[in-house]
Amino acid sequence: MKLKLIALLFLSLAFACSIQSKQKQGDEIIAKVEQFKIRERRLPKSLNEVGVPESEDGPLYYRQLSESHYELWCGSGLGESVTYDSDRKTWK
Repeated sequence: MKLKLIALLFLSLAFACSIQSKQKQGDEIIAKVEQFKIRERRLPKSLNEVGVPESEDGPLYYRQLSESHYELWCGSGLGESVTYDSDRKTWK
């Protein structure tokens, strides 16, 4: 029983570190998108325009919702994600 508890605790900690790492990477991408927005007076159509290669495998995904609104998100678990909303300027 103790071994299972220790393993579960270890996995939870590793998972939390992974999410924090993805959010940190996301914050760097957000800065690039915001710089692009100022320079070009529009949002990028894709992350490729800000020098970030996009992949179906992620780990981060970008979607333009309107001329001034976008989302950036990453998977945080099976069927779950953490999303950055550019209007609110927060991760949720």
